[in-house]
Amino acid sequence: MQFSSLKLKAKYDSDEDDILSSFHIPLLARAKQYDRAVGYFSSDVLASVAEGLEKFTLSDGKMRLIIGDPLSDSEYEAVMEGISNPAKSRSFDLSKLLLEAEDAKLRLLTYLVANQQLEIKFAFTHKGMFHKKVGVFYQGGEVVVFSGSANETLAGLSKYNSEEISVFFSWRESFSDYGQIEIDNFNSLWNNNKKRVKVVDLDSEAYQKIKSGVNLEELRKKLFKKHSVDEVKPGKPFFTYSFPKSEVQLSKLEIKTKLPRKPLMIKGRPFELFPHQVDAIKSWIRAGYQGLFKLATGSGKTFTSISALIELYEERHRQCLPTFVVISVPYIELANQWVSELSTFNITPVRCYESSDRWSSVLDKKILRFLAEVLDFVCVVVVNQTMSSELFQSKIGKISLDNILFIGDECHHLGGQGLFEILPKCKYRIGLSATPFRNEDDEIEGSPFPDVVKKNLISYFKGIVSEYSLRDAIKDGVLAPYRYEIIPVYLNDEEQEVYEECSEKIQKLILKSKNAGLTSDEKKILTNLCGKRSRLLATCQGKLPALLDYIHCHPNLSLSHTLIYVGEGYAMNDDVPYITRVTNRLHEYGCRVAKFTSEESSHERHKIMTNFKNQDIDSLVAMKVLDEGIDVPVCRNAFILASTRNPRQYVQRRGRVLRKSEGKSAALIVDFVVLPHPSYFNNASQSLRKAELSRINDFKATALNSEEVDKRIFELGVC
Repeated sequence: MQFSSLKLKAKYDSDEDDILSSFHIPLLARAKQYDRAVGYFSSDVLASVAEGLEKFTLSDGKMRLIIGDPLSDSEYEAVMEGISNPAKSRSFDLSKLLLEAEDAKLRLLTYLVANQQLEIKFAFTHKGMFHKKVGVFYQGGEVVVFSGSANETLAGLSKYNSEEISVFFSWRESFSDYGQIEIDNFNSLWNNNKKRVKVVDLDSEAYQKIKSGVNLEELRKKLFKKHSVDEVKPGKPFFTYSFPKSEVQLSKLEIKTKLPRKPLMIKGRPFELFPHQVDAIKSWIRAGYQGLFKLATGSGKTFTSISALIELYEERHRQCLPTFVVISVPYIELANQWVSELSTFNITPVRCYESSDRWSSVLDKKILRFLAEVLDFVCVVVVNQTMSSELFQSKIGKISLDNILFIGDECHHLGGQGLFEILPKCKYRIGLSATPFRNEDDEIEGSPFPDVVKKNLISYFKGIVSEYSLRDAIKDGVLAPYRYEIIPVYLNDEEQEVYEECSEKIQKLILKSKNAGLTSDEKKILTNLCGKRSRLLATCQGKLPALLDYIHCHPNLSLSHTLIYVGEGYAMNDDVPYITRVTNRLHEYGCRVAKFTSEESSHERHKIMTNFKNQDIDSLVAMKVLDEGIDVPVCRNAFILASTRNPRQYVQRRGRVLRKSEGKSAALIVDFVVLPHPSYFNNASQSLRKAELSRINDFKATALNSEEVDKRIFELGVC
């Protein structure tokens, strides 16, 4: 279809027209070339025009883009990746990138550059900012030119801003007076033939100096002091002045797009924090920028802390003070998730995990520029293991503690020996955890060991400044509601005997600890006995048949986007790991499942998770790696085979499946409850019933079908 056959208007106003859908996307879908000169560009717009961009790309369309405001760090790195590693970047699956455009906009940017379908140049004027806004669509012999107030950003092309554009068509007489002039001007700009505007490549020395923090006004003065504007001729090397090193290092360029900022839009909707997130940030500020956020899994801990980070940065920036952020997480998957979330806020962190060869020199350069006052903001994402290393500690030790914000995600890991001692005693601190402290009954009834972790966390983060429970999140619609079903699994005779034996020894040691205390060897014995008993309950023989029976009795239940939590170790009298046994048996039954454990490589886990989200596999069988922080909102069902007395674990597992996503009205949680052999009613067996009832009551309290669960509890005699 030709441009001229579209119902195009000579003028569009965003107050009345949807510029994206009625003008931009239809033309892009049919164009062979698109030229654009703007002040501001954002890769967010790529997600918004995915429909038109797919056709433009598949028809080998070419886009030339001139911008007047530097790319964000993450966008620049994406462009450089496409230039430096084109073969790898071209291997991306375009259709998947376009389907996931909101999450994959940077990879899409890399793909277009690598495929030589997008070229970007930077322009600045002898005074002020390059701020032209003109675009040209080409198709065969037809051309459409537009100019006006709209930038190549989501805000500029959507109804967020009040914008307007005028349009000129090559098949109309007025085109030679208006449209052709804009085409000639763009080509002159692209070829750097304008006297009062200089256009440079992104990998040029000029752009590198600007991006590194050179004061643009000083640069202009020095440059044009030697050459008047009219004397600078096309093709002549632009940077001829040798700047003293100290002047380049210590000057700064105020570029909004390079600074941390809250986004205007997220996934097509205006960005806005929930009231509980706003309250959490206010409480943290009132507490002197220190505190622990006890927010339910799925209620937005990450976005809350990044928004708090932005608040602190902006306040310190106003005072001309620098900010160095260290974000510590327990796992690589969680680190990658943080990197993705930070990009939404225009933050590209240094990734301090995996091989030190990949991050050590990068961190050194960032620290050097930070100390030289070239940068006033640096962000680092580090896994706990790397954070505790001598290498990382030696580098971070160069930064003043008054300039550091430390964010500890899943911070209950940080209170133990080995990590607590190396936490930076910095001025600003945020701890994140849905369950930062254990209950007195965690793991061991009447735990004889003092809760050192709780004491350490309170002393470091200065207590909880904000609390938002799972019940609050469900009531407020932040999390999805859920149905809760309990399936009884009874210990067999042999398992009951082992359970009784372990329980008796555990009870004797607990009594001794209260009277005379335990030796270090006795403490180890107690820990081992508790572990043995816990594994017995998690892998008892009745669980797998009960799971298969439940699936068989519910043929209409879709297992798509289902999490199956199983116990660690081996079942009694079995030499195959329990997770392998469960996975293999489900395969034999015809279920499309995959293991998701720490044994798989990071690349393998990423592939598995992608297949899970795309429904190439239905279910994930996991032990603990999915417990903390990993965002899988598509999950609809959870089968909990790993019975635990640890509220932290089952609260997090419940939150994992309650994250809201499109099409999810409610979730389903099926809990396989371990009960003693029906013939046993001694103290140990009653304690087991009591422990399971405690978890059942916790799940039931916020379930849609709590009355049904009450009846089921009565039927089973658990109460």
